[in-house]
Amino acid sequence: MSTAASIAVLTATGAASAQDAEEAGVVEDKQATLPTITVTAQRRAESLQDVPVPVTAFDEQLINDLNLTDTLELAQYVPSMIASHNAGLASANSYWIRGLGNSQSVATFDPPVGSYVDDIYIARQNANNYAFLDTERVEVLRGPQGTLFGRNTTGGAVNVIMAKPGDEFGGKFEVNAGSFDRYLVKGSVDMPVSDTVLTKVAGYYLTDDGFLEDKVTGDTLNGAENFGFRGDVRLLPTDRLTVDLAVEYFSDTGTYLGVYGAPGASDKFETTTTPDFYNTYNGLPKTDCDGDVVDILLTESAGNCALTETLGLNGKITFEATDTGSLEVIFGRRSFDSGYINQYSGSAGSPYGGFLLADQTGNEQGSVEVKWDDSLMGGRLRYVAGLYYLNESTDYDANAFVGNSTADGYVQLSSNRFKHDVETAAFYLQGDYDLIDKLTLSLGARYTYEKKNLAFLGSARVAGMGFTNADLVAAGIPEELEEFRVTPRVALSYSPTDDLMFFASATNGFKSGGWNGNASSPRLVLPFDPEKTWSYELGAKTELLNHRLRLNGNLYYSETEDLQVTSGVILPGETAIVSLARNAGTLESKGIEFETAYIFNNNLSGFLNGAIMDAKYASVVETPGVPDNLQVTTDTEPVRTPDFQLAGGITYDQAVPAIGGNIRSTLAYRHNEPYYVSTLNTSRAPEENYVDLSVGYIHESGEWGMELRGTNLTEQETITANFLSLFPGQPRRVNLKLWVNF
Repeated sequence: MSTAASIAVLTATGAASAQDAEEAGVVEDKQATLPTITVTAQRRAESLQDVPVPVTAFDEQLINDLNLTDTLELAQYVPSMIASHNAGLASANSYWIRGLGNSQSVATFDPPVGSYVDDIYIARQNANNYAFLDTERVEVLRGPQGTLFGRNTTGGAVNVIMAKPGDEFGGKFEVNAGSFDRYLVKGSVDMPVSDTVLTKVAGYYLTDDGFLEDKVTGDTLNGAENFGFRGDVRLLPTDRLTVDLAVEYFSDTGTYLGVYGAPGASDKFETTTTPDFYNTYNGLPKTDCDGDVVDILLTESAGNCALTETLGLNGKITFEATDTGSLEVIFGRRSFDSGYINQYSGSAGSPYGGFLLADQTGNEQGSVEVKWDDSLMGGRLRYVAGLYYLNESTDYDANAFVGNSTADGYVQLSSNRFKHDVETAAFYLQGDYDLIDKLTLSLGARYTYEKKNLAFLGSARVAGMGFTNADLVAAGIPEELEEFRVTPRVALSYSPTDDLMFFASATNGFKSGGWNGNASSPRLVLPFDPEKTWSYELGAKTELLNHRLRLNGNLYYSETEDLQVTSGVILPGETAIVSLARNAGTLESKGIEFETAYIFNNNLSGFLNGAIMDAKYASVVETPGVPDNLQVTTDTEPVRTPDFQLAGGITYDQAVPAIGGNIRSTLAYRHNEPYYVSTLNTSRAPEENYVDLSVGYIHESGEWGMELRGTNLTEQETITANFLSLFPGQPRRVNLKLWVNF
């Protein structure tokens, strides 16, 4: 077994690989070194240390070592990144990088941090919490990725690359049991049919009772019962041609609801109420959402449920056309159906009151990309060029209710449906030219065309509720939005030695405009403009002490014009809360990010990474029809932008012959300075300090092992969002894992 795993520039451990030194026939002791990490951050395979892009990579071993189960858990190790579930929907992740993110899953508002699986863009945030079945690596890119990656990546990108079928029969299996009756079983098997036909199947099942106690019904909330599978086929008809095909299905029933806000303001959270961890007073009994969610609510008087089912089909054809050039065709179709019922603001005095949502979403998307990667002039010029096309359609049925003093007295406030269609096409090109030996100039650009259509269909449930596009036209709201945009990138990198690289870059990205789709009346379906970002970077990537120390860091300054924000407000003349989406103004963000890894010796390794960030509104724009107290001002602090972040850890791995294996222990610490979680600064996460500890045994054969892990041992209480109630972070948990490789 390796001493540990490595994660690009953030790993807590290093692989026990070393160069054998042989002199006079004597072989010296091996010294552990940091391995080379290959990434595709520039859409071709390169060493992480050669890429002039701030990127953090998690390899398969590290994902296992840190016991990461899905993409949400990655954020705690990435500088300048904050992530949580969307309020009410555990299948949707809200990613924030350098102050750019989105806590809204409605289709008319796009996420600025793009999610990708095997280079295929996941258009909707409803289903972007991707479970790790059999993952080769995950790359998190910081800053706009407007040239080479999909669309709408002003903040960054999270790219999951799945493991492909192996050429030998084998597999792995693990079972986990932990706090709050959490059980996880997952495994994968490689089953080659022949030398040219390779197959793999993988699957998982997760159940978790949840940690939020409902004092009214006795239910436990914020749990899950999820499962999924994936099947892969790799065809190798010739030495130059590879065809990868995959199908995957996921069912996610996870909920994410808020704690009770006790009377009295909280200085710690800067809220008008005080969160009661981990309790709620919610009179709506728990049920499932398998069916029409409005019928379930009104006939069963039950809810607090969510169900998202996702089906994905994707493929990649790779043809090594020449010794230097390769052609890739990447294609896929994805669809999901999502429904949820959430009660947001029950209280001890009125458990059946408050605000309820019962929403359903259906989405289909299809995309195809053709990419050519080649080099010219004896390798002095390397370039990537491609064409990209995506179409997407979403059907959304939104229903809002208010409760009263009884368990079955829900009154419908609003009901409306819309259909949202997107069609986008792009051409991109980036070239890397060696001006002189060790000095490289990178130039790239992407041309994007995008068209969006919005059609409101009125309510199919309640006569007289809802509105149609005729009402939009009467209110002067456009039914179609079009965008033509070029997003360039320029970078200069200098590598005086094989272990040192310095770079400077300027990168542009944009996120398309949209509408305030959650509006309760046509006058509030306000269109907003595209979000545009320029980011300027100075950075260095270094490996020192014979590849035992990795020091990577960068300075950045970014300016985002027409920043898109959402906030839950009750506007004058309205009775229901709405998530108001609009352009807030110009966001300026600057900071320092660093990532380090060090191998002290063959038994001891450590990591330290962090960020210093300064973000502010340089200018603001006024939203028509919104009172002054609901406007963003230059005194408003941008959300999820902690001034300082730090994450570090130490791993000790020691062979113990008496027990036939290794004892391995990791101690990790994470810190965030306070940061606001609401656009209008009505709630703030406190200073956060987390300690995790794991102790494990690995059999000397490397074929099986076990681990006991405790997370949030400091019992840190925090909040992640505020929508009529405060949404809590995870409590302390203990988990036991057993694994087998065969």
